[in-house]
Amino acid sequence: MKITENKIYLFYVLIGSVYFVSKVLFYAFGSVCGTMALLLGLLATIVTIIIGIYAFKEFVKKPDIPLAHYLAVVIPLFILVYTPIFMITKLGVPISHFQTGKLIIFIIFECLAVAQIILSIFMSRCLRLKP
Repeated sequence: MKITENKIYLFYVLIGSVYFVSKVLFYAFGSVCGTMALLLGLLATIVTIIIGIYAFKEFVKKPDIPLAHYLAVVIPLFILVYTPIFMITKLGVPISHFQTGKLIIFIIFECLAVAQIILSIFMSRCLRLKP
């Protein structure tokens, strides 16, 4: 079985790649300044893609302890919490005072993390229901 045959795992990996793509696009338009923000987007992308691939491998093998499936929930939760903390400390203003470009980046990252959390719950459910 390939990862492209299972849509949930494929979407989890594709959403992971959107982190960095969105950061690069906003960097090109000038909304993201500095390489640290780009590197954090790249780190989020790499980690979520690797976890998505390992979770799919776990789905195929069905282990006793699905570590990658647990991480597939925890890492987006970490991104969900860490993104506002990083942006607030970087910008030095509360979320309500973000510039429009920064607020859009914040909303995109939070929505991607929430989407990955929802997908990871479906992934865990598919693993449990697999014969």
